[in-house]
Amino acid sequence: MNNFEIKNQYGRSMIEMLGVLAIIGVLSVGGIAGYSKAMHRYRINKAIEQITLIAGNMRAFFGRMNDWTDALCYNSQGKCPTKYGSDCPGCPVIKKAKIVPDEMLTLDDDGKIGAITGVFDRPVHIMQNAIEYDTDNTVETCIDLLSHDWIAANFERISFNCPYYFSLTLPVELDTIVEKCEYAVSKNCREIMFHFKK
Repeated sequence: MNNFEIKNQYGRSMIEMLGVLAIIGVLSVGGIAGYSKAMHRYRINKAIEQITLIAGNMRAFFGRMNDWTDALCYNSQGKCPTKYGSDCPGCPVIKKAKIVPDEMLTLDDDGKIGAITGVFDRPVHIMQNAIEYDTDNTVETCIDLLSHDWIAANFERISFNCPYYFSLTLPVELDTIVEKCEYAVSKNCREIMFHFKK
């Protein structure tokens, strides 16, 4: 018997390994794309939920009053309308009446509202009958938000606080939404104002 027996060796060839790596790569890219799309859809749905909830709470709390001045709550870097000085009258009311979900509030050391932040980690401003909601400034987000059925939630128009302010009365055709969103994003306009009926 020969001392040097030939034994069968088992393993994978280089081509098989490259094939497996290619499949893993394709699945990874698909998974990342799917996750990114799911996160975008989550943010849009959450933004719609937050805007609708705040508007509904505003109507329920302030609806019996003619003067909604107490609803004003501007929070970007603590700035408020000059008329009210450094503390907006509406901020304590909005906190106490639970008009804004707690998850959106950032409180300062005194327990006052320091900021209201939406799902895009950008400021939210509350006005007498409008909510200014800052987004991630993409055309896709703008179109997804504007094409929601806001009329069913008692909203009457949507406007942009761009260098040139413009307003859209609801309902809005999809072509107009796309055109206005492309314009707003090109002007770096993150702030979309949702005007609801009192």
